[in-house]
Amino acid sequence: MAHFIVATIGTYGDVYPFAQVAIALKKMGHQTTFITNPYFEKIIQQFDLDFYPLGTIDQYLMVLQNDKLWNDQNFLDIALTLFLPNLDTIAQYISQRPQDETLIILAHQNLLPNAGIAQAHRPGSVTVIGGALYPSVFGEAKESHHVDEPEERQYSDLPTITPVNRARALAGLPTVNSYMELFTHIASFNALLFSQWFGKKEAHWPDNLIAGEFIFHEETRSSVFTEELEKFLDAPSKPILCTFGTGNLHCQNYFEHALNAIKKGNHRAIFICKDKNLLPKDLPDSVLWLEYCNDFPALLQRCALIVHHGGIGTLAESARAGVPQLITPSLGDQWDNAARIKKFQLGSSIPGPKLNAENFYEVMTEILQSATINQNCADLGVQIRGRLSPHGIALNIVETLTQAKILGEST
Repeated sequence: MAHFIVATIGTYGDVYPFAQVAIALKKMGHQTTFITNPYFEKIIQQFDLDFYPLGTIDQYLMVLQNDKLWNDQNFLDIALTLFLPNLDTIAQYISQRPQDETLIILAHQNLLPNAGIAQAHRPGSVTVIGGALYPSVFGEAKESHHVDEPEERQYSDLPTITPVNRARALAGLPTVNSYMELFTHIASFNALLFSQWFGKKEAHWPDNLIAGEFIFHEETRSSVFTEELEKFLDAPSKPILCTFGTGNLHCQNYFEHALNAIKKGNHRAIFICKDKNLLPKDLPDSVLWLEYCNDFPALLQRCALIVHHGGIGTLAESARAGVPQLITPSLGDQWDNAARIKKFQLGSSIPGPKLNAENFYEVMTEILQSATINQNCADLGVQIRGRLSPHGIALNIVETLTQAKILGEST
């Protein structure tokens, strides 16, 4: 059997999908090791996966606590501090493995440079697969760009490529001239971890794609809610659900605007936020605070609307639940994700930097009153249930590697 090394970096939405593929590969009989920041070590161990640390918890917390992280002008520079200092981590792990072992690295796009350097240490015996969580990995749709967003900044040569090429030169590797070359020069294949309905292959995408699907949260716990939550949900009107990202420690204004808009519309709401200090003080009885929800998919099905930052995991779960979405993008893939939701008439968006109580109320009201949006969401929710599972994605990966003769038929 091959040894799969699954490596990712980011927030929970970046970790969970890769972990589910890793679990599926392990269940198929392959040795599997998971590499990410030790902030997620306990979660990975709960999944019964072997863990190897990338960086330190302090590095991760410094990123989360930086108030410039949720600003499109600065986030990439800040996020780079998670993986650039650890460019040789995957190589260090591989150096400990037996020389005759077949190694497959499934890497988050931000760790493809790290995977490429690891590959240089074991030429001929390491295959790299990029994991694409969203379509904008390969470049954003033109309509996704906003005046507040520097066009194509996420895919520019700086500040990513310069330090990466410096490390590649030390490893005796050729220069990577553009971000897109990560998916063609380093990755032998790219596994799509999103649905075709959300993003069909575009002309500028690489051809070395492995078909996939959004990876949803499967019910592993009871969907019985707390007595307080169940009582709140039993009211005649469905609440509006607001959450702005597990890694967002700077969303005070978002919740303040949400509260004012919801009060103006005489709606009920649920605010999900790990730190109650980020919420307005003295929430009215019409707003319930949850630190966390054990069964987020089940909760979504009982809400009238979800307001969120545009994270791909939240977007996918909301689509499966058939719930309209109001997205407040501020960085990275969020812009493109929001543009696609609006294009498909599954909701709308307000740029995070321009969010206020007035436009929040207006857009929220438009979505709730739109028969087209609500019907489109309900129809899509029915269509996409029961799609390809993590096991199916893992099987596609193994079959692709087998056809390429990287793995033997017996694997």
